[in-house]
Amino acid sequence: MNKILINAAVAAAMSVASMAAVAGPVILGGDDLTDHGSRTAGGVNQAGWLYIEKAVGNVLTGVSRTLAGTTNYDIVALGSAVNASFNGGNAGGAIGSVAQVLGKTVLYVDGAAAVTQFFQDLANGVVDARMLWMAGTGAVNDLDVAEGAQLTINAAAINAFGSSGGGIMAHGSGVDAYGWLSALLPGITEVGQCNESGATLTAAGQAAFPGLSNNNVNAAAGPCHSSFTGNFGGLQTLAIDGDGRSYIIGGGANTVIQCGDPGQPPCPTVPEPGSLPLVLLAGLGLALPQLRRLLKTDTTDTAGKA
Repeated sequence: MNKILINAAVAAAMSVASMAAVAGPVILGGDDLTDHGSRTAGGVNQAGWLYIEKAVGNVLTGVSRTLAGTTNYDIVALGSAVNASFNGGNAGGAIGSVAQVLGKTVLYVDGAAAVTQFFQDLANGVVDARMLWMAGTGAVNDLDVAEGAQLTINAAAINAFGSSGGGIMAHGSGVDAYGWLSALLPGITEVGQCNESGATLTAAGQAAFPGLSNNNVNAAAGPCHSSFTGNFGGLQTLAIDGDGRSYIIGGGANTVIQCGDPGQPPCPTVPEPGSLPLVLLAGLGLALPQLRRLLKTDTTDTAGKA
């Protein structure tokens, strides 16, 4: 077998292997359940905040990201400041109450400049986290236009975080909440259509959020403001609105994503049209060590023929 062709196959196979990753869990909602919840005097989350508690707990269970920051957190709350009083309808209060109940740490990132700085610090290893939580829209102490614009600017970083096994959870509607979404899932579209009554959990949602009832995602005054259409990739519909639209979607924990998957770079091609395709090599069970042995054999054969 030609040495050049084997070298090309080995290089391409190594490139494909390096582009595979274990995706982190994702939960996305066209909701403002941050605004439709509270906690009791005894510290029990209610209504929409109980949904957030269940969802955050679900996400953190599936995280596989290796933390490498100088300072590490369980949750980064993008778009909210701390609300120590846990006021009902306050996004920062919602994630703070959830974190307290679950025993998790939170880094609050409030303001466009702070969002920009966070992604710089994340890239530089100053800070790291197990999951990103986007505060959404429609509540107090949540995303504003400038913060949403910074999330859109850092869409590739959000996608890379998820691809590394980090968890992602988001609320809200419109570009302020989901301007970054196409980087994660190019085939999905968030649309401003949602029936504000009659939302129900699907079978997948009931499995993901044990103990949660339909009332927690269908709170009074209507928490549903947008829905999702298109290609969801590996995500499932967890809750539907009154008209059957996908209102909350999620999944993806511990699934392997590859080059060529939605939101990922294209797979490399092997040069030389006459070479043995990598797909065929994989089908024959030729792993990288076996390819290297072939390469060594080919070198010996070539030397012997000289």
